[in-house]
Amino acid sequence: MRLFISISFLFLIGVNQVNASEIVINQVGYLPNWPKVALWVNSDTTKKQIELIDTATKKSVYTFRAARKHKDAQTGDYIQELDFSSYNKKGRYLLRAGNIKSLPFAIGNDVYKSSLRLLLRSYYLQRCGIAIFDAETGLNHASCHLHDGLVKHADGFHKENDVIHSIGGWHDAGDNGKYVATTAITVGRILALYEEHPALFTDFLLDIPESSSDLPDVLDEMKVGLDWMLSMQRLDGAVYRKLSGESWPVDLAPDQDKQPRYIYGVTSPETAKAAAAWAMAARIYKSSQPELAARYLKAARKSWDYLQTIDEQVFEFQEGDNKGSGPYMYNETDDDISLTYDWDDRLWAAMELLITTGEKPFQKYVNKKLPDAPLAFFEWKNPSGMAFSHALFHPALPTKREWHQGAKKKVMARAKILLNNIAASGYRIANSRFVWGSNKMTVEEGIILISAYRLSQDTAYLDAAIYQLDYIFGSNHFNMSFVTGVGKNPAKAISHLYLSAAKTKLAGLLVGGPNILAQAKIAPKNKGPLSYIDDPRSYATNEYAIDYNASLIALIGMLISTPYPDNH
Repeated sequence: MRLFISISFLFLIGVNQVNASEIVINQVGYLPNWPKVALWVNSDTTKKQIELIDTATKKSVYTFRAARKHKDAQTGDYIQELDFSSYNKKGRYLLRAGNIKSLPFAIGNDVYKSSLRLLLRSYYLQRCGIAIFDAETGLNHASCHLHDGLVKHADGFHKENDVIHSIGGWHDAGDNGKYVATTAITVGRILALYEEHPALFTDFLLDIPESSSDLPDVLDEMKVGLDWMLSMQRLDGAVYRKLSGESWPVDLAPDQDKQPRYIYGVTSPETAKAAAAWAMAARIYKSSQPELAARYLKAARKSWDYLQTIDEQVFEFQEGDNKGSGPYMYNETDDDISLTYDWDDRLWAAMELLITTGEKPFQKYVNKKLPDAPLAFFEWKNPSGMAFSHALFHPALPTKREWHQGAKKKVMARAKILLNNIAASGYRIANSRFVWGSNKMTVEEGIILISAYRLSQDTAYLDAAIYQLDYIFGSNHFNMSFVTGVGKNPAKAISHLYLSAAKTKLAGLLVGGPNILAQAKIAPKNKGPLSYIDDPRSYATNEYAIDYNASLIALIGMLISTPYPDNH
């Protein structure tokens, strides 16, 4: 969401700052053969020996030396690396340097199972149109938004205030809005993970209403987004971009948000992204639910046919359309050039349709656009990164295709830049843009690094991807996990209207992270990775969105499914 209003919340929690000397670490932990590197921030250099303490026995089980101290140019912190990668015994530990102790963490093969489940289960708890009475979290509200939605502006198919039955989907953040852009990206990212690593989701129960079905829970949950997008498709195949009220639902539970809710204009980027998600779903659901898969493919083709009737980007918008919902369009906050055209969205759609159908028109579009496309990480502003990933790794596309080598060169070139970014960052952050949603960017850059490892087998790239996970889960200036309820010191004051109204918390939500523009005027501006505050008023740094979680789910899933070389 994009919440450009001032909100009074019932509690405030200030920014978490590191102490004069503190050991920061991934508070979830490490697989046994992963690199394990904590950071000693502003250390007392007279204390050189570091101890690994078993939290069960309170005994030291391993000792080692800290690396040489260096100054981080981005934060001004003095940092020493604490590398204990050679220790691989399963258990729960902390690091100690004299009187300085890290927060606890685990070493084990299944240390991410609980976090992954929390991140995935959050979608059920963000569902729209149903009652939520969840014994596990205590989150409760009656059925919400049962009259979605009214057509805001007349077009060739609907009059103003016509009713389109569009119940369902997920609340994007904490504002009750529903957006095709983030829904399609969420579905695409998670289905791609499932398609490549289905074993990851075997017996992976989310305890959702559909858990007794024959489908894996993750596929049942993704249907929620897929089916809602179907309701946003116009008869000619074009897709409306969002559904929301005209006012931010401050201090209201979803079922208390009784305002009229409107469906806003058609856009070609959203049409293409929805087509891509449906095309992907058509092949993934085909074996278990063939009729549903056929419906998804029909919708994808219909949207693609609409796109063939227009040569340039279409984006229907009128002043006032963003009063109570996020823009998800080119504006002063999101000024990426990719928002001024739609070929990148079409490229993703063409790639998914090519893989699903093998048909020449889709191959023709990919052949035309992919060779000259710049590589970008996968996001709602530019989803073409998924086309690159499929070009390189999808089994339906043999590597002899003419664009394979070009895609490989672009991934490796970007990955080398990311390694340079990491080398220049004391906290080993691959992402160099600290703007809205920087944590998602960091995670997606980690996914590009995994691709580079798969192409090169150079463990420097795999290590670098793991470092991005370390950063998100606590190895950062704030000694804080950016995921609510995960780690000993997680983000606590998430910007989420419903949770604030309910005076409750919810585990498993990734917050946006440092943002130098600090649009809420709460976090410090222009401070790079220091432009963050754990404060519910700071929507520009502490908001959650469904696509943020999807990226982190994918990074975790890919890393734990990628065997780490034993001889490294």
